[in-house]
Amino acid sequence: MSASISSNDPALKLLLAFIPEAEQALSVDSVADQLSQLSLNGHHVEGTNAVAQLLAATYNESLAGATDADKAEVSQWMTMSARHGPSERQIFAQTINDHLADKTYLVSNYLSLADLIAFGNVHAFMESLSSQKRFNWSGFSRWFDLIQHTVPAGALAKAGLKVIEIDLNAPAPAKKQVAAAGGKAEQPTSAEPKAAKQEKKEKEKKQPAAAKEEAKIVPSMIDLRVGHIVDVQKHPDADSLYVEKIDVGEDEPRTVVSGLVRFIPIEQMQNRDVVLVCNLKPAAMRGVKSFAMVLCATSTDGNTVEFVEPPKGSKPGDRVYFEGYESGTPEEVLKPKQKVFETIQPGLFTDDNRKAGWYDEQKVFHKLLVGGQVCTTATVVKGSLK
Repeated sequence: MSASISSNDPALKLLLAFIPEAEQALSVDSVADQLSQLSLNGHHVEGTNAVAQLLAATYNESLAGATDADKAEVSQWMTMSARHGPSERQIFAQTINDHLADKTYLVSNYLSLADLIAFGNVHAFMESLSSQKRFNWSGFSRWFDLIQHTVPAGALAKAGLKVIEIDLNAPAPAKKQVAAAGGKAEQPTSAEPKAAKQEKKEKEKKQPAAAKEEAKIVPSMIDLRVGHIVDVQKHPDADSLYVEKIDVGEDEPRTVVSGLVRFIPIEQMQNRDVVLVCNLKPAAMRGVKSFAMVLCATSTDGNTVEFVEPPKGSKPGDRVYFEGYESGTPEEVLKPKQKVFETIQPGLFTDDNRKAGWYDEQKVFHKLLVGGQVCTTATVVKGSLK
C-alpha cells in the first residue's frame, strides 16, 4: 500500500496527517510535477480528489459524506476548490461566503473532505488577502478560521501550512496625509500626477493580455485516444498492477501501468480496445514508468471496474472527445499545477444506459465520442470514470 503525493498538493498532505491510521499504514513518497497517486486494497487512483475519496472510504467514511447527495456535494466542492487561477479563487471565496450565510460547514452540518481539501487548496490565497478583503468575505474567513483550528496543529505543520491570524473587525481607515508646517496638507506638484499616470500606462502596456484572464479549464484539454492492448504482464514488484503495451497509432506502443489486477483477469486484458488519457505527465509506478492511463468505470459500490470501450470499428490513435467540445485542442502535456484532469474528472460518469460522458457545472451530460459514436461500458451504470 503506497501513496505518491505531489509536492505542490498541500490538501492531500493535510488529509493524510489528519487521518493518522492512513499515515501509519501507507508508504508515502513525495513527487515533483506529477499527479498524486494511491495504490490501496487493489485500487490504483490518481489525482487529489480520487486519492482523497479512496483514503476516506478506507479509513474514515464519515469524511466522504453521509448520504449519496452529500457525497455528490463533497465532490463538487473539491472540484471547485481545485481551480487555482486568481479569478477562480476569488469566485470560490465569494461562493463559500454566500453559501455559509446560514451554515457552518460546506456540506450539511459536519466536517467533510470538502472542508479539508478546500482549506488546503485555498490556504495560500487566504494568506495573500488584505484585512479588508477578509472582512468583506467574513463568511469565507470564519469558515477558514474554524477549519484551521479544527485540524491539529501538528497536521498543519506536516502539510507545510500555518495558522493564519484572522481578524474580522473592520480595518482602521487609512490615515490622512500629515499637514505641513503651514497648516495645509502638502500638495503634489503638477508634474507628479502626470508622471504617475505615465508610469501606470507603461505598466499596462507591458502587461500581456493573456495574464488578465485565466484560461478556462475544459475537457478538450485532455488528450483522449483509442488504444489497443497488444501485450500485458503482471508488474514484477506490485501484485495489484499490470504492465501493458498499448498501440495508440504511434511508431511504438506505449508502456502503461494499471491497477486492475483485482478487477480484470489477465486473459480479459489481452487484445482489448480501450480509451487512453495520453497527455498526463509520465509517472514511475513501482519502478516502471507509465506513459498514459487507461480510462475505466467504477460501479457505485466500488466492487466492479470495467474498461470504457470505444465503439466498434475504432482504430488505434482515433481521437476520443466530448460532445460539444469537438474543436478543442488538447494540451501537449497536462501540467500538474493546473489540475486540468482533477478539475474535469469528478464530472466523468456513465449514465443509465452505460454511455460514458462528462457532466458540466450545469449538469448537462456531454457524451464521450469517437467519430460521432458513443463510448460505453459492459455493465456499469452511473459509475465514475477514472
